[in-house]
Amino acid sequence: MDEIKFVDIHAHMSDHAFDADRDKLMTELSDYIILNSGEYPEENERILSLGQKYPNLLPCVGLHPDFITRYGSARREEGFEYLFKNINRAFAVSEIGLDFNKKDEEQISVQKSIFMNILELAEKHGKVCIVHSRKAMESMLEIIPSFKVKIIMHNFEGNSHQHERAIDNGAFISISTGVMRYTRESFLRKLHPDHFFVETDSPVLSPDANRNTPFNIPKLLDYIAAVRKTDAMVLKAQVYSNFRRVFYG
Repeated sequence: MDEIKFVDIHAHMSDHAFDADRDKLMTELSDYIILNSGEYPEENERILSLGQKYPNLLPCVGLHPDFITRYGSARREEGFEYLFKNINRAFAVSEIGLDFNKKDEEQISVQKSIFMNILELAEKHGKVCIVHSRKAMESMLEIIPSFKVKIIMHNFEGNSHQHERAIDNGAFISISTGVMRYTRESFLRKLHPDHFFVETDSPVLSPDANRNTPFNIPKLLDYIAAVRKTDAMVLKAQVYSNFRRVFYG
């Protein structure tokens, strides 16, 4: 029988915040499964290299919506070209999506266009997509049903109605360690057990004042278990089962 492992579905272990002690951390995290997400070409390349060094650090390549709006068309095209050429070197596509916070109509239009291009590419290559949605949930829920792609919505910010719509569209929800800093207990009680994941988004979204790491996944499971009045090991097994089903089923 498979050993049931902790799964961190979304982290940024290539971040320079881990440069000083990454080797030590990854040795200590050898029994965790961590999906390491990229936001731009240079970071994606670093992530692919780290994936060769650490077998449990699964490399994901992406193009963050903030990267898309920060740079001009040439840099955006370079970012998409990188994904086009390297998608089959990656375990999944992450981090991509929509971020409408403080964006104008032109920026939003560009984000949507590139996001749909990436989803089309992921569909062609059979890659799971882990998506970012900030102040863009309605647009996200309108777009994703048009593509035959398995979607995991990272750090889900939607309400209960949007949660149900996402599930109806076949998407999965990821709950971050950040939820421990604010009250979403009513929402956590409504989670569909077979449609959710957990994440740290390390090094950010820490449950405390310290740098976030995947070691906070057990704390998050304990927190969710207390809210749902269940056992954290049951949730750990459920997340691991969901991971196996989504990526290998």
